[in-house]
Amino acid sequence: ERITQTVEITKHVVDIEEKGVKLRLTIVDTPGFGDAVNNTECWKPVADYIDQQFEQYFRDESGLNRKNIQDNRVHCCIYFISPFGHGYGP
Repeated sequence: ERITQTVEITKHVVDIEEKGVKLRLTIVDTPGFGDAVNNTECWKPVADYIDQQFEQYFRDESGLNRKNIQDNRVHCCIYFISPFGHGYGP
């Protein structure tokens, strides 16, 4: 069976606990971005998502009830380049 390739932003949340330290890790996956023949603005949905997360946090922090604010801002971006094609080696 063929697996279809997604080109939408998917969000996965993982709760990690190690030696009493609790961490909530959110992975935002953007598979397929930049794979099209014309990818001049393929980065736009990703940049819009990052901006939306920052704006939501800013609105929550500027409000009156700031006790239960969830920080969903993007703190790190990792971009993987395929080693096949474009003259890259493995």
